[in-house]
Amino acid sequence: MYIGADFLIDRGGTLYLSEVNTGVPAGATEYDLVFRSRHGQTSGIFDRIEALAQETYGCGFAAHIRALPWIDDLVSLKIWMDGRGPRPKDPHPALRLEDKWVQYSLLSESFPMIPSWLWDDTRRTQAARLFSREGRMILKRRLARGGKGLQVVNEIRELDSLRLPLNLYLMQPFVDSRIGRYALSIRAAAFAGRFLCMFASLAPHSTSNHGIRFLVQPGETLSLIPEDFRTRKIVQKAWEAEIFYKEDIPEYLYQDIWEERIAEALLCLPQALWRRIKRLSGEISALYSELKFPDLPLYYIEEAARD
Repeated sequence: MYIGADFLIDRGGTLYLSEVNTGVPAGATEYDLVFRSRHGQTSGIFDRIEALAQETYGCGFAAHIRALPWIDDLVSLKIWMDGRGPRPKDPHPALRLEDKWVQYSLLSESFPMIPSWLWDDTRRTQAARLFSREGRMILKRRLARGGKGLQVVNEIRELDSLRLPLNLYLMQPFVDSRIGRYALSIRAAAFAGRFLCMFASLAPHSTSNHGIRFLVQPGETLSLIPEDFRTRKIVQKAWEAEIFYKEDIPEYLYQDIWEERIAEALLCLPQALWRRIKRLSGEISALYSELKFPDLPLYYIEEAARD
């Protein structure tokens, strides 16, 4: 399966898997853009993906994606998650993989997932313990993307004013993934059980959503080269969008699909972290490819319909 895995690195250098995206998530386009900005030539990533699709499935990548029996349901789910369309009716069980609680249930025993709990009012004592240990926590929607609905809770008393739907949010410790003044995340793309590429997102606020894109390379320490970097905006339709949405790309996604802010700089990762991200993303893709979707736990939409 084609996946995009998001990783965070805390101040002590511990790697966490934040979430996994399915369908045709961002990854290859951003990597190719930062690679071309650095090296002045294409990365070859799209040719590699096509070759893998032919080798594994006997067809081109776009044909493979469009033949998936759940891809149209997933498009509808993503648009619903953005608050721009109706909730999917009778969705395919593969969509359960988009639920972050299902991801945690599936992956936490074998992968370094951020500790997570379903949020409800009975969790306030547990939240207080999190605050005493971590200082901050986050509440994250089980079904969301682009940081929609994410709440960083800086003080325990902030919980008193929250009125959140039952079981829709996860409670997690706040992972302070930063380099200098920038929030940091790493997106790794993998397909057919093989790592493809990675890029970094940096943003000057508490999370790295909608950040500046960086080429990543292995090094001795976590560092930016140079630290005082320039950026430029690139306007180009994302390769992923043409495959995922076909001719029906939603107009409200124009900025996400067409515009990227690229750094004229490198993010260096310690070699051990670089190798581990490559290995983990390939393993997740391989695991997802072998799943029997009806055996997965129900996701939030199914739970709500049942109740």
